[in-house]
Amino acid sequence: MALKKIYNMNTWIPLISRRVSRLLGKESENLIQGISTNDMKLLDHRIGVFTAFLNRQGRFLADAFVFYHKGHLCLECDVVHYPVIKGLIDQYGPLHSVQIQDMPFAVISFSGPECHQLHHEVQMHIQERSGIIFQDPRHLNLGFRVILPYECWHEIPTPLCIPGTEKYYRVLCIQNGIPCGACDLVGGRSLILEYHYHLHQGISWKKGCYIGQEVIARSFYQNRFRRGLFRLTHVLAGSVLKAGEDLLDNKGNVQGIWGSFCSGQGLLCLDQAWALTCLDTGNFEGYKTDGTMVTGILTPNKESIEVCTQGV
Repeated sequence: MALKKIYNMNTWIPLISRRVSRLLGKESENLIQGISTNDMKLLDHRIGVFTAFLNRQGRFLADAFVFYHKGHLCLECDVVHYPVIKGLIDQYGPLHSVQIQDMPFAVISFSGPECHQLHHEVQMHIQERSGIIFQDPRHLNLGFRVILPYECWHEIPTPLCIPGTEKYYRVLCIQNGIPCGACDLVGGRSLILEYHYHLHQGISWKKGCYIGQEVIARSFYQNRFRRGLFRLTHVLAGSVLKAGEDLLDNKGNVQGIWGSFCSGQGLLCLDQAWALTCLDTGNFEGYKTDGTMVTGILTPNKESIEVCTQGV
């Protein structure tokens, strides 16, 4: 079914690129509190929290959703990020007597124009199967994230919902200005402020110190980040675009980073002054490092942001 057609329907999408783990140890929450960007105390009054993990230079390593399931703190992350997060747990966990353990759970995206009205019905179905459901805190249009035992992932809980593909979910994220940490950001290089993590409830400004916190706080309060996230549609390129590759202007100057693309659209991290010039002229013309020209329609990502009501 065409992406345009299912965009206005309620969808149930297994995210096969995601992995669920739980932490064993009484100090699990304190550990994640000290090595990630968001405040785990938020779990006192909400089910799921989105957070990022940084290196000591304040650069991106991984991101994940954090939630409690049957008394254990759990992490849901991309399979690409699992070794990174496990490495951090293995490094700092022994100080807190914390270990990480895989869980046989599937991750599902439940979204659509009626997903909030159907939430109660779907929640009952999920709880009967020892799963959980919570609002994706990054954007209202992303609906809910569902965690279910593997044997139940294929059970669609309502006839008012259709199955979808992870490709559709990726397009949904792009259309709502939500970057994919595993696809769009570059490990050890990207600054999460330039990818709007602070606008997607991925950073707490009230919690104490965490790894990379000084760089993030200084960059934010002193406005030291010059790049921002923009959406490019109607993309025409002579060759495949590679996420993480430098984006050049027609003079060969680096003006940003290419993101991943799906169905002719994607998100770019661009020098804001240069991007505003492209917006003013109505013409985007970027180049890959091999000289291939890429054209498309550029739009500011901030116009598409609709933050959830749960403030950080």
